[in-house]
Amino acid sequence: MCGITGYFSRQADASDLQASLPKAVATLEHRGPDDSGMWIGENVGLGHTRLSILDLSPGGHQPMLTPDGRFAMVFNGEVYNFRALRPELEAAGYSFHSSSDTEVVLAAFAHWGIDAVQRFIGMFAIALWDTQEKVITLIRDRLGVKPLYYGWDGQTLWFGSELKALRAFPHWQHELDHAAMGDFFRFGYINAPRSIYRAVHKVSPGCSVRLGVTGEPKERRYWSVLDVLGQPLEGSEDDLADQLEALLADAFGLRLVSDVPVGVFLSGGIDSSLLAALLQKQAATPINTFTIGFNADYVNEAGYAKRVADYLGTRHTECILDVGEAMRILPGWAKLYDEPFADQSGIPTYLVSKIAADQVKVVLSADGGDELFSGYNIYTSVIRHWGKRGRIPRLLRDAICLGLSATPMESLGNLLDVTPMPMALRRQLKLNTVWKARSIDNYLSADTAGMLYERSLSHWNPGELNGLLGGYEPFRESADAYPGALEETLCLWDLHNYLPGDILAKVDRATMAASIEGREPLIDHRVVEFAFRLPLHLRRGPLGPKHILKKVLYRHVPRELVDRPKQGFGIPLLEWLRGDLGYLVDEYLNLDRIREANILDGNTVHRTVRALRQGDDRAVNKVWTLLAFQMWHEQWQ
Repeated sequence: MCGITGYFSRQADASDLQASLPKAVATLEHRGPDDSGMWIGENVGLGHTRLSILDLSPGGHQPMLTPDGRFAMVFNGEVYNFRALRPELEAAGYSFHSSSDTEVVLAAFAHWGIDAVQRFIGMFAIALWDTQEKVITLIRDRLGVKPLYYGWDGQTLWFGSELKALRAFPHWQHELDHAAMGDFFRFGYINAPRSIYRAVHKVSPGCSVRLGVTGEPKERRYWSVLDVLGQPLEGSEDDLADQLEALLADAFGLRLVSDVPVGVFLSGGIDSSLLAALLQKQAATPINTFTIGFNADYVNEAGYAKRVADYLGTRHTECILDVGEAMRILPGWAKLYDEPFADQSGIPTYLVSKIAADQVKVVLSADGGDELFSGYNIYTSVIRHWGKRGRIPRLLRDAICLGLSATPMESLGNLLDVTPMPMALRRQLKLNTVWKARSIDNYLSADTAGMLYERSLSHWNPGELNGLLGGYEPFRESADAYPGALEETLCLWDLHNYLPGDILAKVDRATMAASIEGREPLIDHRVVEFAFRLPLHLRRGPLGPKHILKKVLYRHVPRELVDRPKQGFGIPLLEWLRGDLGYLVDEYLNLDRIREANILDGNTVHRTVRALRQGDDRAVNKVWTLLAFQMWHEQWQ
């Protein structure tokens, strides 16, 4: 695992960029503390920091050039099947001087061209310079496990694994993207191809970006799961379960390829338990497993994880995250996620990464199972509510929505204020009445299932964002744009949005900040394609969500150890923000600082904070997004 950065300029003099390259490399030292390197060509420069995982010798040093000097490359990630590709390249006349995957990847591009990426099984962000054609190509893995940002000002392209690296170059432009801000406040993260800055983009998962001496950067898609949707798998349920288990065992086994110790994040849920079980079956000695617990029982999964670890016989490490540890992590939140990011589970993910780093240098995380096998609770809720909504006559729905929109919610609250009742009861009734009215309106006025799903996910709805930001410009495709039944479209939306934009970004930054490599075996592209070719009744069947995945798991772990209601990887954020973390709200969300920044509407922020402190639990995610944004803004802007 590594950090990459660099530039390509059409300007006659690129000396300022060349001088800035060492600074850009230095910003990524946490991603690769073992080694670093730079290569300078004609108006092009490549930089690299190395976390040594495969071939710990200098033979894996980057940037790496082909023997003839035509191609230069920096590479972040792993191509797990490089040992299978190597003999084919040797037969074609290529010789190798190291045991690293980097050398095989570079030779593959020299031999097969950019389409060599189709042969790779892995996670990667790659920058490849062709000295003959004068073309730079940026490539990101199929699912978006590894990040890759690039800026473009019409003459110069500069890139990096994180925004920190791009900021080091003189062509940096810090104008905010208003649409991306709306995307962040609505969903808690910013999805590709946008970034928080107008002049900076993310290479989309499964895509490459090419730029030569003329024209604009051009993004081309080389892989999409949509291409396999019309190719359903055939076979009995048991046969397909056998095929899935064999595929998972191979994908998981490939992620053990390493010259350093490997561990597993274990929550005790379906996905991580299956990952640990199949890996322990392959391992000759107990594998290392790690979990985070909390003092609050309603978010604590540590006990479940320990039961699974004890059954499998893993070498298990558990740590409890308390508010004191969170207080030590949060001041660095904006540096950790260097664009606005509001997934609260980034706090425990970072802590468990630091704990794992004491024992291993590679850790496997079981992300993606919910997207592939229809596992999220919200899918069940949206499917049920959309079915009920369809049974309400259209005229009645319109009439209810019209009545609710004509009812001034503030007047309703004022009426309750003068109603004789205990203050606590009045406050709760007021909050619930207004919230329920707005929820009914959101539910009934949704014209499509995709719209209902997005509203169910939103921290701030579009109307609220108009007040907070002075406008809202959605740019994502709706879930309705994807083919198939509702159960399928929701999974596809999350696979293209939530998984790369939130989950994978969180794990990448948290593990890299601890200088360990995070691997994602469940989203091996072959597993992804297999899952989306399965009949829906095997993904949501008699065993509920993840039906076929559970069927495979129960072969290895007793059902009673893992059968329980699904629990998210959350923290007791509500009580922390009302308690020991309240000082952050006072510091960053006070009216004077909001007005001084002149980005968010001060009155909206003030009302939201007041609602949380007056007992409105539903304001917690709004306050957290505000806090995450303000911490980021004051750190970087």
